[in-house]
Amino acid sequence: MKHILLTTLLAGSLLSGCKDSSALVSDMPAIQSISFEGLPDENVTFDAANSVITVRMPAMLEGGLKPVMKLTEGAQPIGLLPDGTVDISAFCACSKPPQDVFLRVGNQTKTATYRLNIVATGPLAPQDVYEETTFSLKTGVLKLSLPVKNLYDNHRIDQISFKGEDGKSGAWVSADGACLTGCRGEEPNRIAITLYSPIDRELKPGKYQIEMKGLKFPQKLIVVE
Repeated sequence: MKHILLTTLLAGSLLSGCKDSSALVSDMPAIQSISFEGLPDENVTFDAANSVITVRMPAMLEGGLKPVMKLTEGAQPIGLLPDGTVDISAFCACSKPPQDVFLRVGNQTKTATYRLNIVATGPLAPQDVYEETTFSLKTGVLKLSLPVKNLYDNHRIDQISFKGEDGKSGAWVSADGACLTGCRGEEPNRIAITLYSPIDRELKPGKYQIEMKGLKFPQKLIVVE
């Protein structure tokens, strides 16, 4: 009789243990696998244990960095741009190490965070396309958006020059150690530079060659009154 009672108690204990272990199943949202549209699988390393996603970038990022993810049940991506891409504009600033960029997924109760690590695979270079930017001296604000390759490496550019095609006029801008460069998440592969007055007093009407960090751009600046 004692043997039967002991067996019954052990069975009850095992059943209780099974219920407890199932209760330990995590309801934390998670990325199970990830790739990016237009990028070879070998360019992406997913370290799930440390929540790090490393991407080796192509020279030009066509359409932005758009993740394709397999998520746990009920999870959804959080904080993507309206076109479904990740905002990686932090990798265009001058800071080294770069600012942390995170990819987040969440369910109704919790959020999981993954750090994005971007690795450039070549030097910064202008794209071989011709464009013109028109700058009206009346506005006092010059906004440049220049197409480039290998943008996402936190390149530090603090000087830019404009050389007139007449060989006489021109201007040289120094940020005195500050950073001129940046980019916009909605415009991949383009350096964004904004210059304020006195640039309107330094430049005269005409066409200018743009040069920075030893790079001569095929894009031209057209200055008008």
